[in-house]
Amino acid sequence: MPQLKLQPISILTSQQGLAPAFRLMFATSWLAPPNWRQNQESAIREAVAANLDWAEYIRLVDRHRTPALSWAALKRIPDLKIPPSAVQQLQKRSDACRMQAIRNSLLLAEVLKLFARAAIPAMPLKGPILSHDLYADVGLRHSKDLDIACTVDDLARAQTCLEEAGWEHDSLWTPPTPRLWQSMLRHDQELAFTHPQTRVHLEIHWRDQWGALNLAQDRWTRSSPSLWQQYPYQAMHPVDRTLYLCGHGADHVWMRAKWLGDLARIHAEGTVNWQAVLQAAGQLHQERALLASLSLLQQLYALPFPELAGAPWQSMPVFLVNQPLRILKSPEEPGVSGVMATLPRLLRLLRYNRLLHPHKPLRKSAAELFYSRADYQQLPLPNSLFWAYVPLRPFLWIWRRVLRRSSTRRIRGLTR
Repeated sequence: MPQLKLQPISILTSQQGLAPAFRLMFATSWLAPPNWRQNQESAIREAVAANLDWAEYIRLVDRHRTPALSWAALKRIPDLKIPPSAVQQLQKRSDACRMQAIRNSLLLAEVLKLFARAAIPAMPLKGPILSHDLYADVGLRHSKDLDIACTVDDLARAQTCLEEAGWEHDSLWTPPTPRLWQSMLRHDQELAFTHPQTRVHLEIHWRDQWGALNLAQDRWTRSSPSLWQQYPYQAMHPVDRTLYLCGHGADHVWMRAKWLGDLARIHAEGTVNWQAVLQAAGQLHQERALLASLSLLQQLYALPFPELAGAPWQSMPVFLVNQPLRILKSPEEPGVSGVMATLPRLLRLLRYNRLLHPHKPLRKSAAELFYSRADYQQLPLPNSLFWAYVPLRPFLWIWRRVLRRSSTRRIRGLTR
């Protein structure tokens, strides 16, 4: 195992004051490999023995999307005392998670078949394949949607394939003019579809929020051919997949423990070259996302910080760890509840994003924060006035996130 080189906050300090339900949720948000199973079992036993509120724990399992993982982690500990009502609720959630995983696995094979017939290379992201790769079990990871990457050049053909197979565009879809299409390619990351029968969502990605298109091409070059239910796909290189998971979680401020659980499993298995991941992160200016992720693993899962050349964590802002810790420890997901509640969250998010992406121009960061494809529906503008979307986006953001939601809540209150 790599040596522990960073101790910004000990595992006891990072969980100090947490209710036993929170400690158990973190302990069961992954399934430890054999070399870390005893550590996980000890953490679970300690939390269960500490006057645990099982109803609160189940709410946290729902909040962090870990139903099958949590139940599997609890089941493999002998003589663990779990109230029958909690057993029933956890089993029910685990079964539902597994059924959803089976449906998603079949739909993924269907989409890969469509793309293979059209000679469109596809790279699944997370979902059933990640669950299979990490645990040899497609049903352990909760996966509501399907995410598949394709190249920009294949995006239009992928869209046509899905439309011809009956997949429906999401509610924000607006038939694009050439100028709107170019704006979407520049600002967006995915096209969203819904399956007509199962209502499962599918997102087709052509880049990450933090990835340039030319560097995304490098990911395709390093990928390797593989099969899912006999249909071909491109599997991400382990270094690229690890960095992708770090970037995805960091960009969402690690609001769900299930994403950290994925990295905990990868790290505990000891199969990733973290120095290689750091080098790849440097090419994308994602060093801080990687280092913050590793620090969270050390603090919440007691996993050792890997030995990295040059002690790069010394310049990492503490806020990039403290803010995710604050959100992870919240009993509710981040939400919007009015102007005064929204403004502090927005300021914290702006600060977080600036620290996470220090090399990104401020103008681009602001554009990504305020951009939404819904703008094109809320305020359709002719091509001659397309430029006006840029200065109007902050006002449209306020309308979407504050005024319209506040109005909706008032209407719901009047109709109750």
